[in-house]
Amino acid sequence: MTDELIQKLKQLIEEDLQTAPAAASIEQLVERLQQDERIEQAIQINTGDAVGFQAMVQEGGVANMGIHLHGWEEEKLTQVLTTFLKSLQPKEIPNNVPCSGVAKFIGRKPELERLHTQLQQGSLVSISAVEGMGGVGKTELAIQYTQRYASAYEGGIAWLYAREFNVGTQVVGFAQSRLNLKIPEGLELPDQVAYCWRNWREGDVLLVLDDVVNYGRDVEPYLPPPASSRFKVVMTTRLTFGPPIQSLSLNVLSPDQALELLTVLIGDARVQPELEIAKTLCTWLEYLPLGIELVGRYLLKRTDLSLATLLFRLQEKAKKRQAIQHDALQRDEATATSTARRGAEAAFELSWDELNEPSQHLGKLLSLFAPAPIPWYLAEQVEQKYCENSEGAIAFDDEEFENARTKLLDLHLLQLSQQQEQTYRLHALIREFFRSKLEGETDVAA
Repeated sequence: MTDELIQKLKQLIEEDLQTAPAAASIEQLVERLQQDERIEQAIQINTGDAVGFQAMVQEGGVANMGIHLHGWEEEKLTQVLTTFLKSLQPKEIPNNVPCSGVAKFIGRKPELERLHTQLQQGSLVSISAVEGMGGVGKTELAIQYTQRYASAYEGGIAWLYAREFNVGTQVVGFAQSRLNLKIPEGLELPDQVAYCWRNWREGDVLLVLDDVVNYGRDVEPYLPPPASSRFKVVMTTRLTFGPPIQSLSLNVLSPDQALELLTVLIGDARVQPELEIAKTLCTWLEYLPLGIELVGRYLLKRTDLSLATLLFRLQEKAKKRQAIQHDALQRDEATATSTARRGAEAAFELSWDELNEPSQHLGKLLSLFAPAPIPWYLAEQVEQKYCENSEGAIAFDDEEFENARTKLLDLHLLQLSQQQEQTYRLHALIREFFRSKLEGETDVAA
């Protein structure tokens, strides 16, 4: 708390109260202070200092504030100041946000700021999609956003599970349980949801739809009216959206951030003796937050297991196309406290289930290439050869092959390489996942 802020607030309060009518009631004096935009601005700019200032007043009384007004009774002054300062305390914001499962949130500050900027734009309902492959940290980013910017959403923060449950039912349930909204009987679900939007409490509202898999079916029918600009919507999704939905693409961590995450999980004393191995392990996991967290928690339970031994075992499993199935990449359901609700294989399996047969085939084919950017013409040549050698000599369909590629790109299972046009790459763990699907299919690229 800075002396400058204290002095500023004291000066403004003294000015307001000293010039107030002598017969003004306590309520009128409090309202006078509340309407002073200079005080409001000072508090908004220095939120942390203002909280400290309030604590000092409430604990020490008027004397500790150093405010003494000529002709004022100390009791009346104390009542006015106490009532005013209590009115500045943050109001409880109704929410059902899940707890974060991370010991330390690493990186992503620019992404959080960009997301907040996106949501504050426009005169209609703002919708932003946090996009990325499974395990990249979309849900944790959304949780961190609700914590960092909670004060911007006095109307409430509703967390809705888009994959598992009906969104409309969850909206109604939140309004009833958190807002004490009484919904008229006899209404169909869409009308119940519409009633909730019309009668929602005042203030900006944040809706987080976690893990959206079908926007048109699961989300769009239950969104607030477009003109209701106080409603802000964040979706986490593996899909790729375009306008009018604003996209925030989430990538893997940087090498330094990945190493920091591993260090937070298993401790510096364990990382430093095997620092180069730790870096290699992060590289093998290709800096995916989920992979690093799973491996870190696995090592945490096995204090006698060296990082070098674990890396060797993962590499050996990879030779048998079984690395993705290693226990280090599975979620321990009995003791798991992380935000992630699935292990690596299970997380990728959700995306796999969204693929059609040609897309699944293409994923398996691409996994047979070396772990490096893949020129598209080489993939086409391999597929043409596969079609020629298949029983019955299947005709190569270049359009179907391109559509399969688009599906992989849409689900963030394939990435367009930044180095060269028409060159693509698989994330290391996605590659291991696709390779595990080759069991009994040795002829996929024959």
